[in-house]
Amino acid sequence: MANLSLIVFLFFFLLILMHFIFIALSQGKVAMLSEERKQVLIDKRVELVESIKLHGLWSRMRSSRIVTKNDEDLIKLNSTHDQQVGELLDHLAKRTDRDYEAFCKCLKKDNQGHVVTEILRHEALSFNKEDVRQLSSYARKQLKSLYSRLRDIETGPEWAKEFALDLTTFYISLHLQKGETPTTKKKELHQDKIFAPHGNKKSGSVMSLIQSKPKRILVEGDAGMGKTTLCQNLAFRWAYEKCKWKCKFTTCVHSWTFVIYLTAANLQGYDDIHTAVHDHLLPGVSNEEVKKALDSSQSSTLFIIDSFDEGYMDNMLLRDLIQGRVYSNATLLLTSRPNYLQDLLKEFDSKLSTDGFSTEQKLLYIKKFANSKKENETKFFKLLNLIGEDEHTHGLDGDEEQKLQGQHMASLCSSPLYLAFICLLISSGGLQKITTRTELYKSITKFMVKRASRRMDNPMEKIEADIIRPLCRLSFEAYKRNEVNPSNVDLEKVGVNADEVLRSGFLTKKVKVSLFEDPVERFSFSHQTFLEYLAATHLAQTPGDLKDWLTTINARDWEYGHESLKSFFVDLLDGDFLLETSISIIERFTYSHDANKVDRFPASCLLMDFLRHLKAKTLILSPELEDEFKKKCFQIINHIVKHGISGYLDITITFATFSQNVEQQNISKNVATEAKDFIDYLRNLEECPNFNVKIECTDKSFANESSFQDAMQRVIQGSFSSNASDRLTSSSNIPLAYKADPNDFLRIALEQGFGNDIRAMEYHGTDGNRKVGLQSFMRAAMNKPLTTLKIYLYGKETDSDCCEMLAKLCSNPQLKILHISSAAASDHRMLIMQRLSQLSRLDALDELYFDIFTIDMASQEIKYYKQILEKNKMQKLDINGITDELRSVLRSTIPTMTALKELMLWNGPFDFWSSADDHLQLQSVTLNRVSLNSESFDNLCDIIAKWTNLRRLKIISIEIAGEQPNSVHFARILAAIAKCQIYELKMGRQIEDDFIDPLCEMLKSLEQLERLDLEYNNFSSDGKQKIKEFAERREKQLNVYL
Repeated sequence: MANLSLIVFLFFFLLILMHFIFIALSQGKVAMLSEERKQVLIDKRVELVESIKLHGLWSRMRSSRIVTKNDEDLIKLNSTHDQQVGELLDHLAKRTDRDYEAFCKCLKKDNQGHVVTEILRHEALSFNKEDVRQLSSYARKQLKSLYSRLRDIETGPEWAKEFALDLTTFYISLHLQKGETPTTKKKELHQDKIFAPHGNKKSGSVMSLIQSKPKRILVEGDAGMGKTTLCQNLAFRWAYEKCKWKCKFTTCVHSWTFVIYLTAANLQGYDDIHTAVHDHLLPGVSNEEVKKALDSSQSSTLFIIDSFDEGYMDNMLLRDLIQGRVYSNATLLLTSRPNYLQDLLKEFDSKLSTDGFSTEQKLLYIKKFANSKKENETKFFKLLNLIGEDEHTHGLDGDEEQKLQGQHMASLCSSPLYLAFICLLISSGGLQKITTRTELYKSITKFMVKRASRRMDNPMEKIEADIIRPLCRLSFEAYKRNEVNPSNVDLEKVGVNADEVLRSGFLTKKVKVSLFEDPVERFSFSHQTFLEYLAATHLAQTPGDLKDWLTTINARDWEYGHESLKSFFVDLLDGDFLLETSISIIERFTYSHDANKVDRFPASCLLMDFLRHLKAKTLILSPELEDEFKKKCFQIINHIVKHGISGYLDITITFATFSQNVEQQNISKNVATEAKDFIDYLRNLEECPNFNVKIECTDKSFANESSFQDAMQRVIQGSFSSNASDRLTSSSNIPLAYKADPNDFLRIALEQGFGNDIRAMEYHGTDGNRKVGLQSFMRAAMNKPLTTLKIYLYGKETDSDCCEMLAKLCSNPQLKILHISSAAASDHRMLIMQRLSQLSRLDALDELYFDIFTIDMASQEIKYYKQILEKNKMQKLDINGITDELRSVLRSTIPTMTALKELMLWNGPFDFWSSADDHLQLQSVTLNRVSLNSESFDNLCDIIAKWTNLRRLKIISIEIAGEQPNSVHFARILAAIAKCQIYELKMGRQIEDDFIDPLCEMLKSLEQLERLDLEYNNFSSDGKQKIKEFAERREKQLNVYL
């Protein structure tokens, strides 16, 4: 009887189960393999059995859950390979479309992609219009159902329900600003106008004021400014909000057929968009069905891709989407922290930024929070007053420190995330004195540790030791890999139990949107800034790991790529760790081994040894002095890093040899060694003249040492720096950055560090008010056995003292190469020219380059200029602006300047010498904004054809007067160029499609040509393609720029 009851029970159970399976199938929720694909497996069975190799597939198929270990063992019971493949195909026929697609991916990853392209997908699914309509409707329903997950704004652990904020209640439209460049005036933009037509559209070669809907929209903002919540809000509103009357006449979020919400990291590892959408959002719809649905609605599809900064690495698909190589007609809204897009910024029609909440928005949020949490508004009275008074703080009486703290708190509240944290802490009674973001995260961490301690019945010390410290290491390791979702394996590596961490609330398993069934269990923080805070905590306490990590990044990464982590990290530094980590940073970014370059020399080298000395003395600073010391120290470090990023060289110095036994000079000053004096020392270091210096040495004996770079390091940290730091003792001196004369400091530094045997010096002015820098350079160059001197000036650096020193330097009997480029004021320019024209030493030079603005030269200057040109030592001549008086000088000098190799003419007529008078052997010629008549144009063509040594020709812009059409002029100059043997040709702003055939004909003669620059001409797309195809047919490679 019992057996009969069991049988009846099982019978009814199976009936119920079959009923639910039938319902699921009828609703399309279990997408079994389509009949078309089953037929492919049948029709192509022989080809598949012969082609598929199983050995590398098993682990991939198990990982993708196509087969289990038990399935694999059963299939392998078949004795032959063909039988095993046949059994696998039978197994696949019983699976789903998703498994079929996953199987195709496994084949591709196992280098069997030809099976996919030639056999499995030989017969693609076909869709009629009704199929597409029903498919789109079903996909929309699935997406809208999925986006219900976006209702909560997660700011804390799942067990702390007060941390979950309802999007429909708490969301406040973001304060957006529109601006194309840093210098463009920002314009306010309401969030509802984000998709509306705005801006100018380029039509052909003319900018017309056509209002166009932006196709690529960028929203940038710092951490915690509400970018992710903006994305959630848009996707949620698309799914659950009907279009209101006020937005019916403009593009709004409700107008899209599809809204695809993914993170940048969701696209990593994918070759196409539809597969990513299928895996993460629509697993119940086949891959091909997703593709068909998106393709049919491309122009009405909105892709919302969040957190570019968290998933940009190794993400070619995302780059293709941004650049419009895929889904070019769809609209993309991308969010990112600043400074990550770099070369991709130009791809965006609309560039928006957010600075967070305005004062009104802060006040509104606090009131919403109080009402929603049923809190008495008086609990937030102090915060409300502080924010309300923020804009008027300067006029208030009271304690300056209190006002400053209030301003810091009000600034923190601009971030929607930080304001949420502050409100939650006030609500729970856990808000302490907070003025920085780091202090806020300390308070939140302390609050969560306290709550976890009660929840898990463990002392707070145990939570700190067993969970927080391991999480700090885990966060750092994840941060290095640019990962935001650590796995169970990652937790095990740092020795923490996943269940314990989940109970503590510092990690969660909750995923916002993606349905991707990752075979690896992963966890997440409520916000990336928690990961960054914990990673920074680890770095601040582990200098060894900091030093190792710094070797993996460059100065640009440090300055722009890690802003949030760096902010936490610097705030957390204290005590011995402050000195040790500062030393690690400055060692990493002061000296470039690849370029033999020292940034901010000599202050950077002095700071390095100064910090080492303080560390050796084990000084203990008060918290107030430590904060000031840290601030001043990192100001110098930041200047060092920024100078390194620029890659700009102020000074290049070439030594014949390095001397390590020089007589040392005392550059110190007796002062008391109280801690406050260290701040003065840092201030002196920051204020003294500093340069980006490249040091070279022609002494080959240095190659016998371990490396030239090691020798450089030894010299830089040698006698000069050691002399300074050795004098810093407990009873005597702190080395100052300079004594009475700051201009003499560079000379002292070079002579004490490297010696006097300098053979070449080069100076590049970088700022209009760097007279100190130029004088320092000249003093360092004085009385050195220089054979090469190059000085490039770009502003008001010169004065009468500099001119006199320059004359002395040029009188050096050993000097052979002299370059001077000056944009000095006219009075100083004349003085420079006078000194140079009177120097008999110019006749002994092997090479002279003298470049000045010629457009406003006075008569006396022109006379000096003529005397310099007549010496026939100029190898490079740059003439910018030609007056009638100057034209007469050029006519009598240039044709006979046989030493001249490079000529650049700007802004003036080309009519001051003829082909018959020409004796030049030019190798490079540039013509820009040059005017000619018919006679001078013919003369130019004759001269170009005559220059057999010409290797580089740039005709950027010429204007030809006369009645002949441009086609005649163009043919004439092409014929002249065809007789040259040039390697590089640039022609700009005058060529159209009609001239492509004669251009290509000319190029046939230029067999040695390596580079052709035709940018800024008026070619059509077809014209550009024609030129590219011609270049590809050439025997010798030709790089073309269009």
